[in-house]
Amino acid sequence: MEKQVKSDIQRFYTRTCQGSYGNNYYLEPGPMCPLDVLQDKKRFIVLTFDKADDYVVIDNQRYYLNKHNSLKCTDKRSCRVAVVDLKALKDSKPYPFKSEYKHEHTLIVDSFETLETEAARQYSYNGSPYVKQIAKYNPKLNTCSYYYEPSFQVA
Repeated sequence: MEKQVKSDIQRFYTRTCQGSYGNNYYLEPGPMCPLDVLQDKKRFIVLTFDKADDYVVIDNQRYYLNKHNSLKCTDKRSCRVAVVDLKALKDSKPYPFKSEYKHEHTLIVDSFETLETEAARQYSYNGSPYVKQIAKYNPKLNTCSYYYEPSFQVA
């Protein structure tokens, strides 16, 4: 009997920390990511989602972003960013969605094909998509804010 290997996104993507506090980092393909996975234009996508939701809505179904299908950027903002493995997301269990629970940044799309088209567009700019999170400190106010540099142009 063959042993089935789980294909979590952590096998393909990694969080490369930089800076003394570890809050500057890249979400990027890992060094051991197979070439056929890296070259799949419709597999990985950078999405935004609402901090309160932790899911995306596809065809009126909720798909939760978890450690098996996504790597998320900071939770310090109401609109969060994640690198998502669409293949793993498709295999996730969907739940019904009611529009009354929609928040400001809830991502709602009509189908997986829409996401695959967007993933191919993101791939066309610079290969497998990645995100750089940069922490910007304000010593006068003693605060930290975050901004993101994706590997593609945002329309």
